[in-house]
Amino acid sequence: HMDLMTRVSDSSTLSSIIRFFVRFSEQTPCTLSRSCLFHLFLVDGKVLGDEPFTKFIKHEIRTFSYPISFFTPYYSDPNVKQTVNQFLEETSVCIQNYIQAMCHNKGRQRRKLGALLPELNELYKKSESYDNMLHAYLTGMDPTANHLRSFSCWVLFITVEVMIKYLLIGWELELYSIHEAHYVYCYLEYLFSWLRQTVICGQDQIASGEALEKKLAKRNKSMKRRKREKNHHMVLQMTNVYQMMSHGYIKAMEGFAIQGKLDEYLDRQFDQEELRFRQRFAPFAISMPIPLEFSNYPQLILYHANAPSGKEEDLFKESLENFTSVKDILERIPPQHSVDYLAKVVKMNCVQMSLVVKGYNKESKKPPILDFSICQNVPFIKVV
Repeated sequence: HMDLMTRVSDSSTLSSIIRFFVRFSEQTPCTLSRSCLFHLFLVDGKVLGDEPFTKFIKHEIRTFSYPISFFTPYYSDPNVKQTVNQFLEETSVCIQNYIQAMCHNKGRQRRKLGALLPELNELYKKSESYDNMLHAYLTGMDPTANHLRSFSCWVLFITVEVMIKYLLIGWELELYSIHEAHYVYCYLEYLFSWLRQTVICGQDQIASGEALEKKLAKRNKSMKRRKREKNHHMVLQMTNVYQMMSHGYIKAMEGFAIQGKLDEYLDRQFDQEELRFRQRFAPFAISMPIPLEFSNYPQLILYHANAPSGKEEDLFKESLENFTSVKDILERIPPQHSVDYLAKVVKMNCVQMSLVVKGYNKESKKPPILDFSICQNVPFIKVV
């Protein structure tokens, strides 16, 4: 694993580093190798022993939301610099814990990510406070300056990302029963909606920051405008893909419930679905994003018991439409983004749902199978 370990130096962003740690974990390295990877990546608070971790975090936030407090005319102010650096110091501890959590095996990863959410929630509250302080101070210097949500939308993005990882690892560990897929995907669809909102918020902050930077550059001819990498388009596109796929799984499960394919799970007289729901998502009891309450969850058993005849066909068609739309999006994504495995899963789901719409195995009461042989946390549906 030593050769693979050294390739961490090729990763330059937080998302690429997390992906690298995930790939490394999939090689089932020993505990020593996992520990060595983290200490190779972070040496005395410096990334690869070179760049301070706070500077690395600063670059991540700048790329995501382009806070005006990072602009030279403002950052040179001692009060602004002190406040920004204090926020970066507090943030670096939490993000280091996030990266370190990804060094563990899947079971510990999931536990560590769940335990990280209260830390991220506290960081979110602090980030809002820092945003408000900097906004009040900077508007005193320039009434057009806007710092609201600059830090907090990035922290919220990371928080939602951790929540999504927590749920997806559950599939890899085979923790969910087939009928639980419905509320797992309901929560995933909800989280991808939040993820989309945070990315759009980041885009808005960038537009606002660039407009202000352009104005400042006109005032100060010697001021250099930074060249930035605009990567939000791809993030938004993939967020939409996963959100639509989640909706496709939801509608498929609702249709199967009406057909009676989930009877053995839904006919339990003493089953307490609300209790199971709360236990499954217990780590998500934080202030932001607002938890999805059981009272707002469209219970699968209601489709099982109360749906009118023929309703399942409409649900299967809706599922097929979602998977087809996702297939069309993935086919337009350039090859360098490596979504082939996802495209294969989606195509197989399109084939299966096309058969189901036509009535394939309609009379069978066997539950569908979620097959993870192509991707560990994105299944294709097999009707038996």
